[in-house]
Amino acid sequence: MLASSHGAATEQNDMPHSTPRRRLPIQHLQQRFVDLRFGMFIHFNMATFQDREWGDPTSPADLFRPTALDTDQWVAAAQSANMSWACLTSRHHDGFCIWPTKSAAANVGQTLHSTDIVRAYVNSFRKAGLRVGLYYSILSLRDDIRHFNVTSVKVQLIKDQLTELLTRYGEPDSQCSTEPRGTARVESCEPL
Repeated sequence: MLASSHGAATEQNDMPHSTPRRRLPIQHLQQRFVDLRFGMFIHFNMATFQDREWGDPTSPADLFRPTALDTDQWVAAAQSANMSWACLTSRHHDGFCIWPTKSAAANVGQTLHSTDIVRAYVNSFRKAGLRVGLYYSILSLRDDIRHFNVTSVKVQLIKDQLTELLTRYGEPDSQCSTEPRGTARVESCEPL
């Protein structure tokens, strides 16, 4: 690294960084996550029914058949291991949404088993007093959203789906708001 840029990098690292949404220093948020300690990541989606790591984005939505879904069993597993949180994949790289999204994307609402997996998970874990998290992949092979072909229509799909996730499944005792950010509006839910 060049000496002149090294000084700038050091200065930048010494400045307190904060997130626009929560207005808390990033280090504070990172520490809060670390303090949660042990948790689980639940990767239950279309790939589960295809015996694959990544689901086939060309498969029909009705292949998703959670006939024996028991999110309370997931809670029991987490509690037996003394976990305090979990994170569920709400949409993986194949683009299949495991909640009934209002967007045109493939989702559980288009299947015979239209169970809202995200809702079942959130309700079970919150009822047990465990923290919930959601993973959402911006990459979507089904919707052809990749790093080299992002369009404003695809960005809007992502924003719409993330807004749904934040407003439908955010903290039950939270206050949601919309903030203008340049030409975009950012929805956020913050604990009271």
